[in-house]
Amino acid sequence: MKRLISAQDVIAAAERHEKLVVDENTIVTAQARDIAKERGVPLETGSATAGSAPHAEATSVAGRHEEAHHEGRHEGTGARQPALSADELERVISAAFEKGIWTKEEVEALFKPKPAVDANVVPVGVSGRHIHLSKEHLEQLFGTGYKLTPIKDLSQPGQFASKECVTLAGPKGVIQKVRILGPLRPKTQVEVLAGDTFKLGIPQAIRLSGHLDGTPGVTVIGPKGTVVLDEGVIVAARHIHMNPAQAAERGFHDGQVVSLKVGGERGGTLDNVIIRVTESGNLDCHIDTEEANALHVKCGSTVQVVR
Repeated sequence: MKRLISAQDVIAAAERHEKLVVDENTIVTAQARDIAKERGVPLETGSATAGSAPHAEATSVAGRHEEAHHEGRHEGTGARQPALSADELERVISAAFEKGIWTKEEVEALFKPKPAVDANVVPVGVSGRHIHLSKEHLEQLFGTGYKLTPIKDLSQPGQFASKECVTLAGPKGVIQKVRILGPLRPKTQVEVLAGDTFKLGIPQAIRLSGHLDGTPGVTVIGPKGTVVLDEGVIVAARHIHMNPAQAAERGFHDGQVVSLKVGGERGGTLDNVIIRVTESGNLDCHIDTEEANALHVKCGSTVQVVR
């Protein structure tokens, strides 16, 4: 590995009234040669010995960049040169590592190529039954001015699970401890599993979130009151959330219908999965608990998209 003599090294040698020994493994910058001439510091050709020549570690990264900028053009050529050669960069990084500026892992990470994004692999978020409430219905169920209490952030930015739960009552049965998700929405929406519709005694309406026209209703029971919904109960359609940048990077568009291929002992394929591209979205594939259990998939698993 080559040694480097910079302008700062020459100045230090002048103050100590020392000479600098240069051999075939030494790089002397143009500015260093100029300053050596001005200050009378000999640059003698020979074999370098310990203490006769400076180490690159003595040169700060900031100083090296300033000097490299000063020497950016060779005399008479006008050709622009790299700020740091490969050897110089290696010395600077080694010095930073030895001084504790970077950890070994951080240095190694600098030289690791970033893996290309696999456009067809997406993470899974498993969704259980839950309810989104409007402000009006929250106050009917929990009292005037009531605020939800967040207990866990969800995969989609700004969304959270709250500690509050309600009970759902249908013509044939009741389901207790249905979690409320925040924030509040303009219209109340209940998302249940396919099996829940049999227990409640209501039809199955497989829909995307927000598509509530013609869906069945249910009675929602809270600690301070009851809300009777004429519509708003859905079995959520399979979907993949993403924002515009993620969609562009992976070549998807809003409303696109794809399939999911799941590996493993209970693997299989899920069709009719809808791409949802929104400004506030974040890459996550949402399937419900029944689908996840059937395929032995859990939150954090990844699945393959088939276009």
